Amino acid sequence: MQFLKTHKKISEQEQSSRQGKMAARAGETTTKIVPVQAAAMTSALSLFPLPHQLGAPYFDGINVTEFLARWEHLTMDWTDGQRIKKMPLYCKTTLGLYIKELDIYREGESWDDFTILLKSEFREDDSGQMRNTETYLQSIVQKMKKENDPSIAAYRTFILEFVRRSNFLVAKLVINEHSCIVLFLQAISDKIGDKLFKRCKIDIDDTSSTAHVWSELKKEALNI
Repeated sequence: MQFLKTHKKISEQEQSSRQGKMAARAGETTTKIVPVQAAAMTSALSLFPLPHQLGAPYFDGINVTEFLARWEHLTMDWTDGQRIKKMPLYCKTTLGLYIKELDIYREGESWDDFTILLKSEFREDDSGQMRNTETYLQSIVQKMKKENDPSIAAYRTFILEFVRRSNFLVAKLVINEHSCIVLFLQAISDKIGDKLFKRCKIDIDDTSSTAHVWSELKKEALNI
């Protein structure tokens, strides 16, 4: 009996020892793996594409608005100074050198002022800005007029784009509301135009007749 008790005690000690070793090994594994995973995650979050690397923003003088929007998104945690100073590295070499010569670049204090100047400098090759012009408004009107039996979806697409751009131009005092409405009606078929004239009581020769009908005209047009 004493032998059995002693054997049982030794077995329990061995089992306890094995369990302790397994727990220690598990602890070692956890200690080794978790920090590596955390470090890898931190490294991934802090990565930023190098100049000319695949996926890196690049400005060659075309569509400055689009480039600046992407650059701003990628550098949202940067200071204004960091955004400005690093940007020439992601431009065509000659453009980068030109930007570095700008006084506002050397000052490097205001990202908003910096973007305003760049948009002005590269406006002519920026489709984003060119869409906010009276010329663009006239071009989409002419394009719509050439459509043969346009669908309701085509009309609505045109209307939404026209209203979006014309609202900007009216706010900037580039064009008045009456001129916008007259231009808009040129893109609409005679049948639909007559309907809008009657519903909104528009008189092309009377600017006062269109003083408060732009929102109503848009609503009516969307219901054609």
